[in-house]
Amino acid sequence: MKKKKLLETSCHFLMAEFWRGLTLGLGKSREDGKDPYCRDYKIVAYKMTLFANEIKDYHNEILRRLKDSCVEIEFSPKAWRERSKMGIKLSVNLATGIGHIFFRSKIGLSRGDYVHMISEDIHDVDISASLEDLRCFLEKYPEYEKQAEAIIEEKRTEEIKQKKLAEMASKSIETIVPQMMSQSGYEWNLESEYKYFGTGGTPERYILRIKTKKHKMIEITLNKNNFAEKIPEILNVVKQIEQLLEQAPFAVNIVNYGPGTRWIKGTSET
Repeated sequence: MKKKKLLETSCHFLMAEFWRGLTLGLGKSREDGKDPYCRDYKIVAYKMTLFANEIKDYHNEILRRLKDSCVEIEFSPKAWRERSKMGIKLSVNLATGIGHIFFRSKIGLSRGDYVHMISEDIHDVDISASLEDLRCFLEKYPEYEKQAEAIIEEKRTEEIKQKKLAEMASKSIETIVPQMMSQSGYEWNLESEYKYFGTGGTPERYILRIKTKKHKMIEITLNKNNFAEKIPEILNVVKQIEQLLEQAPFAVNIVNYGPGTRWIKGTSET
């Protein structure tokens, strides 16, 4: 998995994307649009019971709902403590012939937090084919689970790595910048900024403000990704900007613009 995607995506969304790719293909529709068994509760329940008896490694439960107009079969791990981690369910609406696959999983997430995956409805559901899809999924689930755990572990490892890099960068900025600026002859201020306006942990970035001539101030943003390249050039940039301001025949401010700024594009004569 790409490093950028790991950094920008939460564990919940990584898991949601992983399971969605596996569960959306579950469930089959009949090509002729008709399943002679999907309108009779007793027959559907019987087919599900026979199927459940063949699946030995999972706990199963068959339920009828809405006065026998809907029947469903659900599988979960046999171990009681593991049942909250996974469950997959096929339900069939006997009045409409529409099936539905529901899957839930909790791997590498906080206690009480779930990633819910619900596939699209299966119109004109083919019960036998859909049950076979379930069989294939359950047989491969241990393999899928290991893949999911590997994704979460990779995410955690990358987060730890990035946290250490941020801490190292923060210490470097707080050490090197004051040493350099104290010998520069400029008046300056170094301010730390935290994510979401917080005040704890490692700063997300630093703002270096340098006072120049003509009551001007230069702001330079430093973070863990750019400080190594920027710090050696800070004083050179400040001098260049001072020279530019000296040459400018009028007052000049160089500032960042926001996304709401409206621009008018000029045309060049040829």
